[in-house]
Amino acid sequence: MAHIKDDLILLVDDDITGRSVRTLVLEANGHHVLAVGEAQSALRALTSEPIRLVIVDYFLDGLTGDELARQMRLVKADVPILLLSGSDAPGVTEHVDDYLSKLEPLAVIEAKIAELLRGRPMTRPPLHGGGARRGPEKQKPMPRIERKTGSP
Repeated sequence: MAHIKDDLILLVDDDITGRSVRTLVLEANGHHVLAVGEAQSALRALTSEPIRLVIVDYFLDGLTGDELARQMRLVKADVPILLLSGSDAPGVTEHVDDYLSKLEPLAVIEAKIAELLRGRPMTRPPLHGGGARRGPEKQKPMPRIERKTGSP
């Protein structure tokens, strides 16, 4: 890869449209992005590229983002993983550092990316009932934004 900065983000999403849009938005905000559409490609990239942050979709083809995160932790335990979910509270999230709804405003997503890239120590809350982990207690879920039919 030519000219990679220290903040290379690995974006994992099996939906080509979502992956393309998120890549464009992240790059427009100054990030270098390596976007892949499947788990095996993500694991290969994690071992061969200087990945500083992983952003993974919750629903992937054949597994969840948390299941992929578990596999990634075995390869590189110190790389922060941000899970994006289309729902406010995804299922089990014990292997990721944090999660956000895909509907969060860009400023919130950028703030979380900056926080994770700064390398602040991750404090994982203890697991409660069923192993589900929730995002930061202090954040309130953002209201859902309804898109009008026919809008881009």
